[in-house]
Amino acid sequence: MELYLQLGHGMMKLSLDLIKSWGTGNVILSPVNMKQDRIESFSHQIQSVGGEVLFDPQMFYPKEGHSKLQAYDYWPDPTTSITTESTHRNIDKEILRLNKKINSSQIILPGVEFAEDQFFSKIKWMDESAQYFSSRTDKPILGTLCLYPETIRNSNSIELLVEKLKNIPVSGFYIIPHPSNGEYIVSDLNWMIGILKLITCLKLNHKTVILGYSNHQGLIYSLAHADAIASGTYMNTRSFMPEKFKSHKDDDIKHKSTWYYLPTAFSEYKAALLDVAMQRGFLDIFEPQGEFKNPYSEMLFKGAQPSSTNYNETNSFKHYLHCLRIQCEMLSGLGYQETLAAYEFMLNNAENQIDVLKKHGMSGQNRGFAPAIEANRVAMCANDEDYGFKLNLEWNSL
Repeated sequence: MELYLQLGHGMMKLSLDLIKSWGTGNVILSPVNMKQDRIESFSHQIQSVGGEVLFDPQMFYPKEGHSKLQAYDYWPDPTTSITTESTHRNIDKEILRLNKKINSSQIILPGVEFAEDQFFSKIKWMDESAQYFSSRTDKPILGTLCLYPETIRNSNSIELLVEKLKNIPVSGFYIIPHPSNGEYIVSDLNWMIGILKLITCLKLNHKTVILGYSNHQGLIYSLAHADAIASGTYMNTRSFMPEKFKSHKDDDIKHKSTWYYLPTAFSEYKAALLDVAMQRGFLDIFEPQGEFKNPYSEMLFKGAQPSSTNYNETNSFKHYLHCLRIQCEMLSGLGYQETLAAYEFMLNNAENQIDVLKKHGMSGQNRGFAPAIEANRVAMCANDEDYGFKLNLEWNSL
């Protein structure tokens, strides 16, 4: 499973820096965060340092789209229906034109958020777009599945959805999962079971699956052989937040606390807590080990008080994405049973580390992983019971 960069506010230079450092990588461009006249030049910059780009039309709410989205040529007039043939054709035409200009590696189809009662109409709309693009390009095409949490939680709905998607002429799907209860780290057992079931069923139908707006909780998707998760800097690039795409106001990015991701605990902690850890003599618990060591956070562990170092928000973001990329790599290239064992070990280790830090009074607050441990463990076991045999049998062909 790969890590893609989900472009968000202020991420252009950071993305370039990371792709240049990694020598490869994929960036999903965000029109709500970038004007149309900057897309082409930025894409060429990413490609010049070894990266590839995809373009996410972000047409989740076509009737109430953000003013920045409405400025794009493909955006429909809010007074018209997107199902009108001429409107739909213009949307597809302009998105195809833009993809050609930026030489995208894969084409993401426009997709509207939908629930069970809209399966027929929304999938028909997707199918029409897929037919249009497949007759005009040889590039892989990804259908967008932006789903309500209630749909993800319903096992029967997932099975019905997968059945209806089987004949859509796309190579795969770009899934935008609306999290249960708006949680950054999801604790809803049925939601976790449902999203893992959806990925598994699509992969068993030999489709590419990329999960947008993900964070480290999405590492569990490797158990379904997901191809990639996409993540970014601020929380609204790591968890789908509908209001980001609906608001007609400028983005209100509030710079608050700087965070530090402890990959072995699957948790983020306020950087200010590291001062306490140093004073109390257990800062070493937070220090990255082995492949997790990186230049973005090394200054925190060189003897000076962490708050007195130059560890800042940019360092925090780069550290997080670097570590998440390493974790994705650790869960790649293995067989099904080996992936299952590796993830289970990581989950158990995270639980132990969280307990140790909790005894010292250290909490990740709403970014701590403790509430999700049960949900992830239950989903892991349920998916193995339901699909483990098939996954093990077909793993190398997925």
